[in-house]
Amino acid sequence: MTAASENIVEIIRAIEAFCRTFMIQINAVCAVIRYYHKVQQKGISSCLKPMRKSILITGGTGLIGGAIVNSLLEQNQPVKVLTRKPKVSASPLLEYFKWNPNAMEIDSNAFSGVKAIIHLAGAPVAQRWTDRAKASILNSRVQTTTLLRDAITSLPESDRPSSCISASAIGIYPTGSAWLNEKSEGARGFLADVVRAWEAGVAELNTLGLRTAHLRIGLVLSPNGGMLGKLLPVFKMGLGSAVGNGRQWQSWVHETDVQRAFEWALNEPDAAGAYNVVAPQPVSNQALSEAIAEACQRPFWAPRVPAFALQLAYGEMSSVVLSSQRVTSERITKAGFTFQFTNIDAALSDLI
Repeated sequence: MTAASENIVEIIRAIEAFCRTFMIQINAVCAVIRYYHKVQQKGISSCLKPMRKSILITGGTGLIGGAIVNSLLEQNQPVKVLTRKPKVSASPLLEYFKWNPNAMEIDSNAFSGVKAIIHLAGAPVAQRWTDRAKASILNSRVQTTTLLRDAITSLPESDRPSSCISASAIGIYPTGSAWLNEKSEGARGFLADVVRAWEAGVAELNTLGLRTAHLRIGLVLSPNGGMLGKLLPVFKMGLGSAVGNGRQWQSWVHETDVQRAFEWALNEPDAAGAYNVVAPQPVSNQALSEAIAEACQRPFWAPRVPAFALQLAYGEMSSVVLSSQRVTSERITKAGFTFQFTNIDAALSDLI
């Protein structure tokens, strides 16, 4: 091999060595970029957690509470849930903290970095009202509110949440056919007394510097629970019917609009006091029952269930089903909230 050829071979080898070194460096840089991107994507929600204050929710594992929790998490909003049985969360944005309202016990760490509270805790009303059930329905609302108040009182003023948005119910209103608004005279009876005590307890948080709002929720339509969840199997068999005389007004609301109303009240700095959360177009029990049957694509022929049969089956609680409450949601709509579902047929079509 000539000297010239040897020089060419050496040059080629040098170029190859340079290329190998250059590619190794390029691959290393690419690996670093890929790793950084992976860490960034994985850690973005956990990075947001300390930067944003949390929303503390009671009743966060229930029908409405679960929907609110999921919606807030989708918005990268850190959430803390008070529960009797805390568990490890799969989301870095969600934490569970233990409380026991019966023993007036609560984990004080639940309030660290909390900017607002959504208070939904309460035993179900749709059960036979024995003396024990009545005590549970009342205490699960009043005691939990007192426990929250005591915990907030112990915090320095600078560490207290700024607001508490609480569930309430249109059960505070009397039965009849007249339109009812937030200023209407309240009814007499067990359920109305529960609502008054519930709202009064939450209003006491005003003295601690919190903005408070009570959302008086109507008949929540959901296939996963509540009245509609119980009625669907019967209607899907073609056996559904109206109850009582069928003329009683039913102030209903789609489950999605309940979740949206809580988020609206949470983020609306001027929202305070009582708001009726019911669709703008209440319907009679007869019309509601016919609409459910149509949404299920089943005939509507069964005779109405007489009032005395409901009273025998459910006792005093039957008054919830038989009462007529024609409630307006004008106050909340004038304040800026817009209902997504205003027509009963469209609402049921979405749910069933």
